[in-house]
Amino acid sequence: MTVPPPVTFLVFGDDWGRHVSSLQHLFAQLTTRTEVIWVNGIGHRPPRVTVTDFRRAWEKAKTMLRGAELPAAVGQKTMAPHRIVAPRVLPWHSRSWVKTLNRWSLRRDILRALETTSPDADVVLVTGSPPSVSVLGQCRERVSIYFCMDDFLELPGVSAEMLAPLERELLRRVDAVVVTAAELLERKRCASGRGYYLPQGVNFEHFAVRQPIPAELRSLPRPIIGFAGGVSTACDLEVIRDLARENADGSVVLVGPLGVERSALQAPNLHVLGARPYSQLPAYVQAFDVGIIPYIESPWTRTVDPLKLLEYLAAGIPVVASPLPEVAKYESVIRIAPLGQDFVRATLESARNVDRSRSERGVRTAFTNSWERRAERFMEIVTEVLSATRPRSAPVAMR
Repeated sequence: MTVPPPVTFLVFGDDWGRHVSSLQHLFAQLTTRTEVIWVNGIGHRPPRVTVTDFRRAWEKAKTMLRGAELPAAVGQKTMAPHRIVAPRVLPWHSRSWVKTLNRWSLRRDILRALETTSPDADVVLVTGSPPSVSVLGQCRERVSIYFCMDDFLELPGVSAEMLAPLERELLRRVDAVVVTAAELLERKRCASGRGYYLPQGVNFEHFAVRQPIPAELRSLPRPIIGFAGGVSTACDLEVIRDLARENADGSVVLVGPLGVERSALQAPNLHVLGARPYSQLPAYVQAFDVGIIPYIESPWTRTVDPLKLLEYLAAGIPVVASPLPEVAKYESVIRIAPLGQDFVRATLESARNVDRSRSERGVRTAFTNSWERRAERFMEIVTEVLSATRPRSAPVAMR
């Protein structure tokens, strides 16, 4: 792997190890090569008065009081950041007094963490979180990169009103943008003009190495039509119900957090299992006879490069997906079908008449799109951005 000498990454992401995101996949590869300081999530919407939000707020509060912790494993190996910062911030980022308080708190904790890293390293700030703009240019960074995995302004469950001005400011100030969907290159153009396309990858071995079928799937009638991921309004629930009805002698299995009413997924052979640990996920995916991606087209899904697609391919199962822009690049190894009866028909045909040649080509495709290779390309991007920018003066030390 190409590593510009020497580099320390300062990364604003989600909570390390809680949900294994694209940014975590990428930096899990880089933690063994260079120093990484990871800043846990700083919030993309104000909390609501719900049991879920109260529980999440309590978890965050406990983490802040404890400070940094050792992270969970990502994939099959424990690849941990050099240090994890549990930020002491408030989630109302649009309020000026909150921004001032958060800036002071974040900068203090980050500069303390940077004291434990190599003093000769170039600090490269990588952020997947627009509210981090409050400390941009104040964390000893040589360059800054916005790693954009979603169009936050279209993402369900976040506050677009709060994030829009923060993201606009971020795009004005960062040195480059890296996106996981080609359409984001246009939507998230930064003032410097440096934009790079880096599609999703896959932990190939994690999904390719065979695992025993989970006990809760062993007795289910086949074929098993499966979906692994968050079940939300982005999914065509009617198509899922139609698949259950048309596959009456088989099963439909949904593995992932449920973001819709359970009553919308009622059928005798439709099994909603909920979330499973990432370490166990390959066993479920490998048990599917076909993996589906029934995403409805929307401003958000047009910028989504589904992580699950390459995970399905690495597991060696047939894949049927709705026709979204980022799915098209894999059309030679998957079936792409419009939602509705065409999608149902393509799924049932793929489950009952497996094309072994296509599946083998799918496995090879997943292998060539591993997170290891994505990390190699990311380091090339970092080298290019560093070469194109002038060194910055260090910030005044905190007192």
